[in-house]
Amino acid sequence: MPLENIGRRQFLAAGATGLSTTAAYGAERFGVTEVFDETQITAIVPWAQGGGTDRAIRVTTPTWSDVLGVEFVVENYPGGSTQVGGEQLYNGEPDGFTLAMWNMPQMQATWLFQDAPYRIGDFDYLGTHHWDPTMWFAPLDRPYDDLEEFIEYAREEGATVGITASIGNTALSALLVEETYDLDLTIVNMEGGSGVRQAVLAGDIDAGVNQPWSFDPDHADDVTALGSHTAEQQELWPTAPAFGELGLDEIPLVEEGLGQWKLLVLPGGVRERHPDRFEELAETYAAVFEDEGFQTRIEEQGGLDEIADYRDPEATAEEVEETARFMEEYADVIESFIYDR
Repeated sequence: MPLENIGRRQFLAAGATGLSTTAAYGAERFGVTEVFDETQITAIVPWAQGGGTDRAIRVTTPTWSDVLGVEFVVENYPGGSTQVGGEQLYNGEPDGFTLAMWNMPQMQATWLFQDAPYRIGDFDYLGTHHWDPTMWFAPLDRPYDDLEEFIEYAREEGATVGITASIGNTALSALLVEETYDLDLTIVNMEGGSGVRQAVLAGDIDAGVNQPWSFDPDHADDVTALGSHTAEQQELWPTAPAFGELGLDEIPLVEEGLGQWKLLVLPGGVRERHPDRFEELAETYAAVFEDEGFQTRIEEQGGLDEIADYRDPEATAEEVEETARFMEEYADVIESFIYDR
């Protein structure tokens, strides 16, 4: 691309960051400076810093910024099992300058079980990012090496289990294990993956439920991987047995696999009021997943490339609806935990 055809912003970005060939082509192709008349997009994360969602958006925005030609500022709003950040997004202006990386099924659970002021139709859905299976971890000094042995230990001694949120996939996994084997677990909401990781590494809890990438595979030698809530072994943490391999098939959702989606969400109304901005955001977000620099970066981030799974806005909206129906099936389990314990 001749330098005289590059806008000042793109020229400075290319010089400062070593803009990749693919990203530079994207910025020229999309001509986004004509569509985005502000220089900054706020990316909301409904968790504290250091968890899987926070790391996922921060590894994505540098390439997206290059392609889009607009800077991103990541802001964390933890609390309420993602509802605090969800309400921040819900109350944001539907102008294309505010978005969030959120999670399923936590997102749906906030309006299904916590009476959040928003519903499924109050947002526009831009695309998925990755799917991370649910997995159990334990401190190294505990006398059990897999979930089958943990169940026997918990039956005799009792156990404290940390989860990332009082609603969502980690809570559901803990509650289904407890219910299936008639255990009496002390289940603690640690409000995020970083909290679960720190508690397991410090030995403050007997087990923690998280996702392998969110927990961070760099800690593979620091914890005992008790098992993943799947029928077959997952790729990110090959030393972790699957529940199905351990013969724990009687636990619900083992065959289907229980995990967490990360996805990009906009305040509702952007697609209708600013269709040009919505299309630019959707096209440039899709282009990020084709960028060589991004692929290299997520490969270096604990193998995130192994579970990256982009789906377009229509497919993402369908997944949001399907996940909402899925969580409604387990309303009794979640509501009993929230309101009766």
